[in-house]
Amino acid sequence: MIKDKKIRLLAFMQMLLVSMLAVTIPALITTFQRVFGLSITQSSIIPIIGTLGGFVTNLIIAKISAHLGLKRLNQYSLLVGLVASIILAFTGNLYLFLLGMLLIGINTAFGLTTTSTIIAHIKLQYQNYGLFHAFFGVGGFISPALISWLLARNLSYKYIYLFLALCYFIFLSIVTFSSLIENRKYESINLKEAFTIIRKRFVLPVLLLIILQAGSEQGIVTWSGNLFHDGLGFSLERATIYLSIYWIVFTLARLFIHLPEKRLGKLNSVKICVGLLISGISLLLISGHPIFFYLIALGVAPIFPLMQKYSAQKLPEREVGLFNGLVFAAASIGNVSIAGTMGLVSGLGLKISYLIPLLAALVILIIVLHLSKLKRLGIISITPR
Repeated sequence: MIKDKKIRLLAFMQMLLVSMLAVTIPALITTFQRVFGLSITQSSIIPIIGTLGGFVTNLIIAKISAHLGLKRLNQYSLLVGLVASIILAFTGNLYLFLLGMLLIGINTAFGLTTTSTIIAHIKLQYQNYGLFHAFFGVGGFISPALISWLLARNLSYKYIYLFLALCYFIFLSIVTFSSLIENRKYESINLKEAFTIIRKRFVLPVLLLIILQAGSEQGIVTWSGNLFHDGLGFSLERATIYLSIYWIVFTLARLFIHLPEKRLGKLNSVKICVGLLISGISLLLISGHPIFFYLIALGVAPIFPLMQKYSAQKLPEREVGLFNGLVFAAASIGNVSIAGTMGLVSGLGLKISYLIPLLAALVILIIVLHLSKLKRLGIISITPR
């Protein structure tokens, strides 16, 4: 097998592993509440700890990625996941449990940034960001299925963390003892140079777009159960089924986005996706029919990987680590701000809260049209490598 294909497969499988560890939190939240005696309000600190940990981690990675080297970064990200899994597999202490939750947030940020940087360093013909991000969705199916199997047989939830610890150990060994991932280093990026990168004409618009897209994606999913049950009158069981189908459509959309991308280009594909997103939200709120919820998944899923690929291919390799760190830090900001605001506004009405991602989608469309204009004017150059 061609070396770049092997590296891509290794990155994809690590993305799957990062997803499986991250998704254990929502899948086990009620179990954690019971085991550690937490109320719903008290347990709300769990995702907050992870998100803040991930945000700080991405800022740090953005600064040190060029100096440490790609292989070393990959080893550290896998080590964090291994430690988190071991802690959660054996602890019964609340504070160690919360440390494990913090490490999951750090591992998610670290893993996403590192694996996406690995993908950015292989030849362009092997860079498939849609398939890369689809592996995160696949992890979203596998982890809950394994947890459901364990709980149905009255087995401890800790077995999932033992399994993940073993997987992290295997991948850490592969990365450490094989020559697949080279420890590419670049001259450290200083603060002044970092601002120079950020000031590139396409970087800030893309980061703003990522904030809006990631926050909308998180908010739409987080409050969908309440929307269908409390806002639209469906049962909780049906709301769960609708969400499961949503993730299937979401994953398939990311898996096959490379097909329209090849024919239409990245920005034109994003325009179509935003149109689907705007239509899906509008029709869902007007009609209340769940089929439009799947249209939302079809529209929102490809935007992130398309824009990440669009940007990463316009930067020198040395700057890709910094950019990916900024991208996932921006996603963390969106997850906290937009999803949180939707929760606060939901007191006025659940349908009103969904006007926030609708407004965000309109702003995303304006940003994409702006980037298209810069491309037509020759201000943004085509892929330099």
